[in-house]
Amino acid sequence: MKGGNTISTKKVIRRVLIAIMAATALSTGVILVTHRSGEVPVTGPATNEKATLTLDKMRHTSSRQGVDEWSVEAETVNLYNTENRAVFLMLTARYFEKSGAVTTLTADKGVLDTETRNMEVSGNVVVTRGGITITSDALTYTKESQVIISTTPVVITDSISRLTGDAMFLDLAGGRMTLDGNVNGTLLEESKGKFDETRSP
Repeated sequence: MKGGNTISTKKVIRRVLIAIMAATALSTGVILVTHRSGEVPVTGPATNEKATLTLDKMRHTSSRQGVDEWSVEAETVNLYNTENRAVFLMLTARYFEKSGAVTTLTADKGVLDTETRNMEVSGNVVVTRGGITITSDALTYTKESQVIISTTPVVITDSISRLTGDAMFLDLAGGRMTLDGNVNGTLLEESKGKFDETRSP
């Protein structure tokens, strides 16, 4: 399967949407950390690169009625209140589903706009859920439009297939994912027998 195509497989889209919940949890975690720090925003020019607050080995888990919902970890978090930015280094975000499944997002760096909650993660970006793995060099999430974009190559794999493309556009509201540029779909050797099972009534 080659060319620029809209991937309409509901199962793939659903898994990608769930994977992004981990990124959404990350943005919520930053807001909580900012409020709990009690720091007063420092006045100064927007070009001031000195962090208002630096947190090392940050770890936060959100629970409801004793059940973990999501967690965020980072080696270092730098908050820049005058620029409405939070920078995560070596971050890991996890989203715990009621079914018991866990979605994990890891990246070398994450930059969050604490006002708009738009976010960009970059460097060895990996999202996993069960047997599904999504890898890219960078992902950008825009909260207002509910859109996730990658302008770098994306690879989506599971136990029986592999999808690749030079770029990805994911419309969360519309439930549509598009892979563009040198799109390839491959059924792996392990898919023999499994593919027919998925097509049976």
